[in-house]
Amino acid sequence: MIRLMVDGKAEWIRSKGVQLQWSRRIPGITAGCAFLTAVLWLDVWPAVAIAVSLTGMIAFLRLGLGHQLDGVTSEGRSQVWAEITFPAAGALSLVVGWALLGDKWLAFTPIAFMAWGDGAGGLLRDILNWRRRPAARWPSAAMLGACLVSAMFFQPYWIAAAAAAVAAGTEYYSPRIPFVRDDNLSVVAASLAVMAGLTFAAG
Repeated sequence: MIRLMVDGKAEWIRSKGVQLQWSRRIPGITAGCAFLTAVLWLDVWPAVAIAVSLTGMIAFLRLGLGHQLDGVTSEGRSQVWAEITFPAAGALSLVVGWALLGDKWLAFTPIAFMAWGDGAGGLLRDILNWRRRPAARWPSAAMLGACLVSAMFFQPYWIAAAAAAVAAGTEYYSPRIPFVRDDNLSVVAASLAVMAGLTFAAG
């Protein structure tokens, strides 16, 4: 519900003339806080059920009433399904990290990388484009910095820090395939796999 409300707010902001590259950052960053609230206050399966339900509702809006999500839909051809893959990736991380592996912070930290790390990198990229300056690798550096801060949710920190580097690298090097992929699923899957693997090896 929080995600849908935020999407509606982003659409309202978009209707006031705010550029899409700014309005579409609001839901992702705020949704990270919603996932954190779910991890702190809910049990695993209610949290998973909510994430899956939100994915379904957003998919319904996207496919049936796409104009209702104009404020969050990306103009990038490789990002046209990002508003669906974001909650889907979050649900996947909750299922694997929390339901199957039993660690809610293992589940949440990759979501934080996606929500706040990728959000920070995207926001800086938008600012540089708006100022007509070459982005170079500064957005990836911003994402890495935000991910390293988000990594503090998980202990031992070095495992999450390694996953943060993988998340930033995944976002930077993932191929852009029109209409097929965006980096939400790849960032979460890659960082979750690294954290799970290193946790198992260290244990």
